[in-house]
Amino acid sequence: MATLEKIRNRAGLLIIVIGVALFAFIIGDGLRSGSTLLQLSKNSALVIDGNKIDIEDYSQRLAEMQEFAEANGQKLSDEQRMELNNQLAQEYVQTIALENQTEALGIKVTPEELIALITGNGAQQSYQAQQFFASIGINAENANEVKDFLNLISDASIKAMPPAQQSSFLLRQRQWNAIVRMITNERLSTKFSALMSRSFAINKIDAQYLSGVPSRDVAVVRTMSSVLTDSTAMPTEKEIQDFYNKHPKMFEQKLPITKVNYIDVEVRPSAEDYATAREEMEQVQVRLSQSSDVAEVARNYSESFAPDFYLTEQELNEINLSPSLVEFLKSSEVGAVNTPAIENDRYSLVKLVSKKVSPEAVYARIIVLDTVNTTKADSIVAAINGGSSFADLATLYSADPQTKAQGGYLMFPDPRTGAVDSTLTEARATQMGLDTLYKVPVGKAFTMDMGGAKFILQTAQTKAPVTKYKLAYIALPITFSDATFSEKYSTINSILASGKSFEEMAKMAEEKGLDVRRNVEISSFSSTIGSIPSSREIVSWALKGEVNDVYDKIFRCGDSHLVIASVAAQQKEGTKPLEEVKEDIKDRLVVEKRGEILASNLAAKNLTSIEAYAEAMQATVDTISGVSLLARGQASPMISAHSMATPLNNVSKPFRSEYEVVVVKPLSENDKSVGMPLDAQLKQQRRALGQGLGYRAFGYLVNDLKVEDNRARFY
Repeated sequence: MATLEKIRNRAGLLIIVIGVALFAFIIGDGLRSGSTLLQLSKNSALVIDGNKIDIEDYSQRLAEMQEFAEANGQKLSDEQRMELNNQLAQEYVQTIALENQTEALGIKVTPEELIALITGNGAQQSYQAQQFFASIGINAENANEVKDFLNLISDASIKAMPPAQQSSFLLRQRQWNAIVRMITNERLSTKFSALMSRSFAINKIDAQYLSGVPSRDVAVVRTMSSVLTDSTAMPTEKEIQDFYNKHPKMFEQKLPITKVNYIDVEVRPSAEDYATAREEMEQVQVRLSQSSDVAEVARNYSESFAPDFYLTEQELNEINLSPSLVEFLKSSEVGAVNTPAIENDRYSLVKLVSKKVSPEAVYARIIVLDTVNTTKADSIVAAINGGSSFADLATLYSADPQTKAQGGYLMFPDPRTGAVDSTLTEARATQMGLDTLYKVPVGKAFTMDMGGAKFILQTAQTKAPVTKYKLAYIALPITFSDATFSEKYSTINSILASGKSFEEMAKMAEEKGLDVRRNVEISSFSSTIGSIPSSREIVSWALKGEVNDVYDKIFRCGDSHLVIASVAAQQKEGTKPLEEVKEDIKDRLVVEKRGEILASNLAAKNLTSIEAYAEAMQATVDTISGVSLLARGQASPMISAHSMATPLNNVSKPFRSEYEVVVVKPLSENDKSVGMPLDAQLKQQRRALGQGLGYRAFGYLVNDLKVEDNRARFY
């Protein structure tokens, strides 16, 4: 009881203690939650309409895209990596915009519909699916092949594979998942566009115009308003402020912008470097001229080729030899070596090794033998050479359905046009290991083993003979020496080492004739700064930097650019400040005021003919046909309006149209009944509006999304 009494007596204190404890608990939990939310935000590459895109997920998707792009063995440059990064960011934004809207509208892609788009069973097969299957050697029209592939890249199938094989199939699985996302989004977009195309109506006024819009042929005199240099055309501060206030959308900035100042030195070859390059060129020229093994000479240079086959004149042009080199090969004797001039900082040497006249190309036939028919190869060859039809035997024995259906003829996409071509040049045949086609008589069949398979081939016929050329080519780029680089590096490094402010360093650089750039704008989407190649490192640093920061080291961008960079400003998204756009507004208003003053001055002359206005405006009379209230082409809305409002054969008052001052004189009017019937015009207008409305509507949805781009923290 005594204890209970004490508790009662101290109830107020106990309540306070409990209250403080509860408050501490709640606040602590809140702080932890806040910390978690903050951490989530910090770990988000993008925040799109409140949806946080985790950096790990984003990086994995980006790595997949880069892996896919580099699958052919070519490494991506920094610029190409950033292009993929931007492509992925746009994909996320567009996907969320699309999903938000289609979900609200009840639009979706069912699993059955997706399967139909992938297989082509029940719907037109997706173009993305067709392209993907073709790239990995799967016949997109063969449902069993498609099904086998999907089973092969399933989680269960990959898990059952030997560990050494799993990585390549996981890559293929990720590539396929990306294709599925594309197919799904494209289908959603198609449905959304179809819905939008039915969500408008042409009103009576529009229909009235379409029922027979009159048009006129109009004489026009125009001059740029900039011919007037009247100081009274200067806008006031209030006019600039008013324009800024009335047009906020014109100055909207969707992303944060960083402004960068930089000093750039491009290292170029010196006079000594050019002299050294010329000496090397002359030595190579002698070696090419005297050597009987040009391939051995060419192997010592990275930019060279000496193919062991002949090229037609068309193929010489296709390998991007300059016209002067092609002409040299055509006009020279065998063994000749050119004396090159410097083009794009390089010497290009070429030797005509040999030339001949032979068929431009051959038509080739093939029978692909499977393991069952391999043993019959000799008897099939004997039958063909004995007079049997190659096409009939291809139909009977070939394991390749495509060539079988074409009478055995090999078909290739033309590398220039993409059209199917059934001929093989000597160069292409040699590169494919099929040069025997040029060594056997026309019509004679022969066998060939390649890649563990056996084929029967035949040169069915040849094209007309042409001159062909065998050549050796060596390019000698003129590069700067280490001494030249050191000299330029020392120059810019001495400026950075001064430790002065950027403006002081910029003054020193300008005195030395170096390139200084100020207020160059970049954003998280920028792959380079200005025109400096491989400068993404500068962009990444500047986006995270503070105003007036100067990087404490010299950036080396690509092979030849040395850069000192400084952060000039960090500008948040939103409406640009007036000071930022003041000069642009001023220039616009000056042009408008000059136009109004010039039009007023011309009107005061009370001229009565279009020719008199042309003389006063120091211009010529032009004619525009088909001008109507539907402004298009050379006729701006103002020109269209004045042309239709001015009586025929009368001269209008001078008026301003954008950056011009114009006078018009309508010459004639066309019959309203000319043109398509109203129903046809309405159908055409509905079709045109429907095609564009879905695209524009989606553009508005994307533009209205709130996007926080944090990629600069990570890339």
